[in-house]
Order: sequence, then C-alpha cells, then structure tokens
Amino acid sequence: MTVRQRSLLALLVAVHVACGWHAAVRQTVTHDEFWHLPVGLLHWRTGKFDHDVLNPPLTRLWSALPATLAGVEADPGADATDIARRFVQRHGPRAHRFYVWGRIVNLGCSLAVGLLLVRWAAAWWGASGAWLTAILFFTCPNVLAHSSLVTPDAGLMLGSTATLSLFERWRHSPTWGRTAALGLVLGLTQATKFTAVWLYPVLGILWISCGRLVTEVAPADAPAAGLWRRGRRAVGQAVVILLVSLLAWNGCFLFEGTGRSLTQYPLQSHTLQTLRTALGPVGECPLPLPADYVAGLDRQRAVMEQPHPCYLDGQWSTRSFRDYFVWTLAYKLPHLFQLAAVVGLAALAGMRGMADRRGRLLILCVPLVSLLAIASFSSLQLGIRYVLPVLPLLALLAGGAGVWIDRCRPALRRTTLVLITGLALTSLRYQPHHLAYFNELAGGPVGGRNHLLDSNLDWGQDLYLVKEFMTAHQLDRIGLVYYGTWPVELCGIDFEISPGFAPRPGWHAVSVNYVMGRPHLLREPDGRTRPADIYEFAYFQRFQPVARLGYSIDVYHIEAPGPGR
Repeated sequence: MTVRQRSLLALLVAVHVACGWHAAVRQTVTHDEFWHLPVGLLHWRTGKFDHDVLNPPLTRLWSALPATLAGVEADPGADATDIARRFVQRHGPRAHRFYVWGRIVNLGCSLAVGLLLVRWAAAWWGASGAWLTAILFFTCPNVLAHSSLVTPDAGLMLGSTATLSLFERWRHSPTWGRTAALGLVLGLTQATKFTAVWLYPVLGILWISCGRLVTEVAPADAPAAGLWRRGRRAVGQAVVILLVSLLAWNGCFLFEGTGRSLTQYPLQSHTLQTLRTALGPVGECPLPLPADYVAGLDRQRAVMEQPHPCYLDGQWSTRSFRDYFVWTLAYKLPHLFQLAAVVGLAALAGMRGMADRRGRLLILCVPLVSLLAIASFSSLQLGIRYVLPVLPLLALLAGGAGVWIDRCRPALRRTTLVLITGLALTSLRYQPHHLAYFNELAGGPVGGRNHLLDSNLDWGQDLYLVKEFMTAHQLDRIGLVYYGTWPVELCGIDFEISPGFAPRPGWHAVSVNYVMGRPHLLREPDGRTRPADIYEFAYFQRFQPVARLGYSIDVYHIEAPGPGR
C-alpha cells in the first residue's frame, strides 16, 4: 500500500474506533452484558470456569481484563444473574464504568478483523478491492453495535475470520509453522462461543475440496512415491491441526476435567442424552474436552430445546423461521453493502481467467452458507449477532467488485471510490444507536420494529435516555416498562410499571419489544421480577409516541378522558 492509502486507512480506523468508543460510553449496559463482565472477573479471580458455563470463557476474560488489572472485585453467586446483581450492589452507579472499559477493549476485536480483511482483500482483489472491503466493514452499523458491547459475538467473529484467513494462507504455503498457527487459532476460537465448533466441518470440507489434496494433485505421469509423500504430508498436517487445536481449546479451561467420559455428566439436554444412549459402550471413552465446556454445551442445548418467542415481519412464533436470517441480512445490512456483495459475487463467478477462482468461491461460500443454514434451524433466532461471522466474509466478497472498478479509467475509478466512500459513511448517521440500525427497505430504525425485534433493535441500551427525558420535562416519576437487566434505580429513575392490557393517564416509557407484544420478565421497583404476558403492553400501539428514545424506547403521554371523549 502507498503512503496515501495507509493514511486513508488510518483515518477510517480512527472513525471506527471513535464511533465504537462513543457508543460504548453512552449506552446503558445491555441485556446479556449484565452478567458477562462480572463472570469474567470471577474467572480471573478464582481460576474457575463453572460460575456460569452457558458461555465459554475467553471473550469474558478479555473484556474483564481492564477491571481485573484495576483491582475490581466480584462476588460468587447462585447463577450468572445473581453474580451480576451482587456486582452492581457492591459498586453502585460506578459499575457502569467497568463495563465501558470492557466494551472498549472488545472493540479491538472488530479492529483486528478489519485489518485482517484489508490484507486478505489486497492479496485477492488489489488496492481498490481492499479499500472497498475496509470501508464497508468499518462503517457497518452491525459490526460497530456488537463490537462495542461486552458479549462473545465479536470474539467469535475475530476467531472465525482469523481461522479462515490462516487456512487460506496455509493451503498455498503449507509450512509446519502455519499448520501449528492454524490449529492454535482454531482451538482458541472454540473458547469464544459454542457456535465455533462449526469451523471443524467447514475446514474439513475446504481441506478436501480446495486444500492440499486438490491443489497439490500432480501430473498423470508423476511417480507414485511422490504422490504418496504429498498425501501423507497433507494428512499429517491435518492431524497436527486437530491436535494443536484440542490443546489450545483445553488450555483455555486449564485442562479442568479433560478426559471425562460422557457417562460421567448429569446431562440435562435431550440431544446429549440421546447421543449417550446411541453411543452405548463407546460413551465410556474419555472425551478430549474440558468438563465445563461439555457441561455448558449440554446446558445450552437444554435451553435451545425449549420454545422461544421468535418475531419476523409482524408475526410471533415459538417455532423458528427457516428464512429468519436471510431476512435479517436483508433488513439490517446497508444497501450499499448488499449491492457490493452481489457485484463482487458476480465478478468472482464470471471472471473465468481469475487465478484460483474456484478456491476463493469455496472459502467464501462454504462457511457463509453453512452458518446461515445452521442458524436457520436454531430456536434462538434473536438477532443478527448469531451470524455475525458472515459479515467479514460478505465484506471480503464485496471487495471483489474492486476488480471491475480497477478496469475503469483513472478518473472514473477515483470518482467511483469517492462516491462509494461517501455513501458508506452515511451508514453512521444514527450514531451511537447502531444496535437499532435498519436499512431503507425495512423503514429505518423506526420501521424496523415491523420486521425484527430483540437484539436487532431493543436490548435495553437506551435506559439512560429515559432519565434525560425526565429531567428535560421535569418529571419526578414515570410509568416504565423496560426490556433489560440493568437496575433502573442506578439511572436515578423513580418509576412504577405501567398497567398491563389497559391504558392509564400519565407519562409512560415503554421498550419497543413490549410495545410489539414480546413476553419476558419485568423487574419491579422493589427488585422482584414478574412475567409479562404476550401482547400485555401492545395497547400502546394505539397511541402516538411523543418521543422515541434511541429508537428502542417509546415515550407516551396519555391524557385522562374528558367530556365526550
């Protein structure tokens, strides 16, 4: 890259970091963040990973590192929610500061992914393709939204991108050093999120279809001994990748409980119970996995086997929508991003003379399609964050359009790149409300509620705006129906829960999830929780909000009935 190109990239990175930093500081602690940080602190303090096994520990350890170094304390509890409650009770309002620290270091995940993509795209598409990939990825609201939160999603995005990038380099130059590095990164990624296990079959398919057994096929007259050596080396390196990944995977859990058989676990999920029965005596064999990982996987499967309310295009269902994530990408990605990805795919598929065209298609499409397919059969269809690792792949695919841009005349090429840059930057116009971003097809952040909910729009991130609204309108008390886990009193809000199923005069702040009828748990002013029924607060749809706070909380002023009303 030239000095000018490096300067532009540095400026783009600065914009990404500044936007993510601002969002990290401003937003209220979101639904799942509430327990991720204090559990991560306990991992550091105790060296144990059984405080909450529902998520692997690596990204929690990373996000909790600043607070750990600052000597922040956390107390054990009955479960993750209890740990989080004890944490905020101990530290009070200043607890938010510790989450901000974790958010800022987590932003390093998206920064690392972006730089990996720039290098990868430059090798595949050239300078224009690299810039196109960079500008689309670094300005993507979904990337910014989930990289500036203390959740495992950005960590999985980094791990999967790094794994596929290393595989791409390894297949062209399969040194033993790259073999070990690929195994190490693959193993570390397994400690970010349970979804990461999907990378093993993906790499297996890629290894067979475009790996060494394909790229190293010798001419027909090659000696049989040479073919045997190449095949044996390829198989040997695959074995090394597997073994190194298992070592790294278990090392993240300090090898706690490694080697237990499946019969030694008190399994809760029907999936693993069925597997144990089907294995029979084989189930007595030791598993090369840490105990907390297996226990967490079992617990997560048990959770996923329960019905969950899913919402798509105005419909609630306890069964998953097979096209949920296809529509999620259609509604949540900027249109420029979508168009560039289609053009990039056309360029890659249509240029017959492009070097390694088939291999590039496979490396992009196999992980992308497989993850979308797996997620489409999941019962937890609660947001684009579940398929966040496909966004770097789509950005890299979009970079393929740069091949056609480079064929234009210099003046037209510069004009095109400037126009694309300007359009891409408009994706940041809702700063810092990236979590609620929807494109024009979906009606923007206001119209998005008609298509998707949960972490696509309302994850409890805008509670602080309720306090600002109350101060601006001199309100001492407000009716509040808040979708989130952060204690409302820490924001200095005096509230009561608005009545269910029937309006009452006064001021009300209602999370969009509840306005659209989502059932969930409500937190009372005294700290107790109660279930909210489906459509319990949907009657607010009959009223026009006087304000929309960060697009995730609507404020209503309901007047008392007067004569003739």
